[in-house]
Amino acid sequence: MAQYQKTTIIPCTAEDLYQWHARDGAFERLIPPWQSMDILSRRGGIEKGANIHIRLKRLGISTDWIAQISEGLEDSFFVDSQLKGPFEKWIHRHEFSEVDSHQCHLTDSIDYSLPAGKLGAFFGGRFVASDLERVFRYRHDVTKNDLAAWNAYRSYPKFNVLISGGYGFIGSRLANFLKGQGHSVSVLSRNPRQGDFGWDPENGSIDSTGFNGFDAIIHLAGENLGAGRWNDTLKKQIRTSRTNSTKLLVGAMKKMDRPAKVFISGSAVGYYGDCGDRVVNETDGAGNGFLAEVCKDWEAEACLGSEFVDRVIGLRTGIVLDAGDGALRKMLPPFKLGLGGSFGSGDQWMSWIALEDWIAAVHHLMLKGKSGSYNLVSPNPERNRSFCKTLASVLRRPVFFNVPAPLLKAAIGEFAEEGLLSSCRAEPKGLSDAGYRFMYPKLGDALKLSLGHI
Repeated sequence: MAQYQKTTIIPCTAEDLYQWHARDGAFERLIPPWQSMDILSRRGGIEKGANIHIRLKRLGISTDWIAQISEGLEDSFFVDSQLKGPFEKWIHRHEFSEVDSHQCHLTDSIDYSLPAGKLGAFFGGRFVASDLERVFRYRHDVTKNDLAAWNAYRSYPKFNVLISGGYGFIGSRLANFLKGQGHSVSVLSRNPRQGDFGWDPENGSIDSTGFNGFDAIIHLAGENLGAGRWNDTLKKQIRTSRTNSTKLLVGAMKKMDRPAKVFISGSAVGYYGDCGDRVVNETDGAGNGFLAEVCKDWEAEACLGSEFVDRVIGLRTGIVLDAGDGALRKMLPPFKLGLGGSFGSGDQWMSWIALEDWIAAVHHLMLKGKSGSYNLVSPNPERNRSFCKTLASVLRRPVFFNVPAPLLKAAIGEFAEEGLLSSCRAEPKGLSDAGYRFMYPKLGDALKLSLGHI
């Protein structure tokens, strides 16, 4: 029988830590972005008898894992045991013990054995031990950050939140974080799940019958910029998926008997266009180009909500870094093979933000932000060449290659010019003025967290 244990000091009481684990969204928060995992069913939370059925995917192979809470004591510990899964035996004890009135120990202790006895331990033991350390470093880092947020905002009221695009890459992660912070979350989607709300922006229909109870409405829906080679049809879809959906949502909010306290709408640093080496912040005007025009129109539609909502906040988001999806996930395959490289000259600035900071910043603005636009970017933008070198270094791979600009333009068309070769050196002045403090301001630290190289 092999054993693994990790202990971390968490800035909260043992009671707070136990209750956080018991909330909806906490389990999902602890899934590392490099792991492919689907929750097939769940019954209960962390009380005795509760169970969960998940499906793990690795190298194209799926493995079902069913675990059940076998014992526990409120505010102290709980134990989950494998009923079915990849291990011969798995017993995981989650323990919470006080350090003082403001801190506690989180200890994860695991007793496990691999299939095939000594043969399985010989061939797989070292890999499993390394993988557990990688996973639990990530889990403890996220737990520590989330409970620090819980302490920082515990005096603020808990909101009832509606998120459009709440099943997507960013929206789902935001939803789970907000649930863990004690907020209630519903999703607005074309294909709503039980208890959520439906809409069809293309046809102008929306189920707004239950909107009166929402304190915050967060609008993240919009066509993926990299959905295909840009042509007139796709560019129209990119624009209308943002402007028309915002107009529809603002119209629904106008009919609410009790207006929401805050409306948060997505945008992008593409608002500034190609800035070269010039530093831009929220006081700068819109730039030139297709994306700048889209962002300007998108924000204009959102601002109409200020007539009946106390606060309207625009999120000018940079490149969101997370191994689970988005730009970083698309970059990883060639970089892991040692075939990654810079785009064009490599001199263009990339305004990026760790997904964990993006989520925490949105929460901060939801509770404390004033009306206006905010650049959701790290205070440390990187040139494309430097970005690629840092990514390769974290992956422990060489970086020799460069993709010439003409080749990029020939391969993917206009998106290469505006999405990959354009330079934006944005600074988060608004976020800093609003009192937000970044957890991962440096690129290397953000990549190490997301890729499991903490």
